[in-house]
Parts: sequence; structure tokens; C-alpha cells
Amino acid sequence: MDERHSVQVMTQIFHGVDYLHRVLGIAHRDLSLENVLLRDGECKISDFGLSVAATARCKARVGKAYYMAPEVVAGKTYDPVKADIWSLGIMWFILLTGSPLVSIASERNKAFVAVAQCGVTAVFESWKVSNKLSAEVMDLIAKMLSVNPAERISLDMIFEHPCLQTRPLS
Repeated sequence: MDERHSVQVMTQIFHGVDYLHRVLGIAHRDLSLENVLLRDGECKISDFGLSVAATARCKARVGKAYYMAPEVVAGKTYDPVKADIWSLGIMWFILLTGSPLVSIASERNKAFVAVAQCGVTAVFESWKVSNKLSAEVMDLIAKMLSVNPAERISLDMIFEHPCLQTRPLS
């Protein structure tokens, strides 16, 4: 998918997830492209079977392997809202590249260790897609895919990011 279209799609998904987190007070925990329905240019989030209170502290290793945040994979106690942000970053990465970032975000996975050391922007460069993407989009995805959940960008900051400020939604 081209960058412009991906920004439009992801912006809709961001608004949907923000509604889940803020208004409904739930975290999804299984965000994936497979759980977003797209019809006539409109995105709908589906499959709430693993959702929990947004304020919960979780330990269960749930979700699809490609989309699980490192802290979820590691079995650590985690913030499900931060884990949702990671999943959103993976979704966007797949929309732009056609492939998941890694098979699983585990310290036992050599590809993940390389991403953790070099960063997502280095992956865009090594996969020869960085020339098709704006610096703003790569920066935002990198912030969404921060291995340390404490450093991971929030939805509030995503909405303020220049990447979403410089493009019309339609």
C-alpha cells in the first residue's frame, strides 16, 4: 500500500483504538490487520475476545505472534494500552512493506535482536523501502515500535505527530 493511503487507513484505526481506550475504557490486545474490516474506505475494528480494561496490568501472552509487543512475548506484566500501540505499529509496517517486522518480538529471535539494536528505520533502509517513505512516517512507526514500552509513543502524541498533521484525511 502506498504511504498516503496507509496514513488514511491508519488514522481511522488510530481514532477507533483511541475510542476504545478513552471512551470505552478497554484495550484490545489482539489488534491486527486480520481484525480490521475495510469496506468502502471505512475501517471497523473487530474481535474483542481478548480485550481487557485499559487500566489493567496483564501478564497473559495473548494475540497473534507477529503483532505481540516484546513485553507480552516475554511474559512480563504489561500495560495493554502500550501493547496495543506496538500492534498498531506492526500493522502499519505490514501495510507499507507487505511483511511483518519479525516473526516474534523475542530476545531469542535474531531478527528481533537486530531490530532492537539497529531500529526500525534501519529495517526500512535494508529492505530498500525507505526511499518510498517520508521521514515523518518512518519516525512515527519507529516511535510506535520502541522496544521499551515506557518510551513507546502514546495515541495523544501520535495524533500530534507531524506525520498526521501534514496530510488531509481524504
